[in-house]
Amino acid sequence: MYIKERKYIIAIIVLVVIVLVTIWYFRVGYLLRKPEMPHANIEIQTQMVDGGTINLRNANYTEKEIKVGYEVKGFSLKEYNISCKLYNDGNLISTSGSTGGGLIELDEKHYYFVGFENIDENDLPDSLNLKVEISVIPNDSGQKPIPASFNVNLDKESGA
Repeated sequence: MYIKERKYIIAIIVLVVIVLVTIWYFRVGYLLRKPEMPHANIEIQTQMVDGGTINLRNANYTEKEIKVGYEVKGFSLKEYNISCKLYNDGNLISTSGSTGGGLIELDEKHYYFVGFENIDENDLPDSLNLKVEISVIPNDSGQKPIPASFNVNLDKESGA
């Protein structure tokens, strides 16, 4: 009977270790992974500006929104703000003057931004000649913003 009890104790210890490792992974381990940049869905357009690089990597146009994804490298968010404006045939689409969105910090001075604009109430054509204007704005008011403009033609995707 002593051998059976030992087997149960070993099985319980192994089970507890597996549970603890699983809990650690979901609470802490996945945070240690480096974030990844989404794959590009358009031909990547690049501009080098004042010691940094700005890449337009993604653009989508649906009935409800226009979404762009762009990479900014070489500028610290402690020293600069990033702004994105969208135009169609020279007309500003971004109602606030700058898109809302998200941020993925890839590395020091290396970021991926997602900018989107809700367009429920805008009457836009099925095909856009989209101009994406990304500005790197220094926190020092004595310096001028650093602009980068990209053009991309987008067709409206059907919402499924």
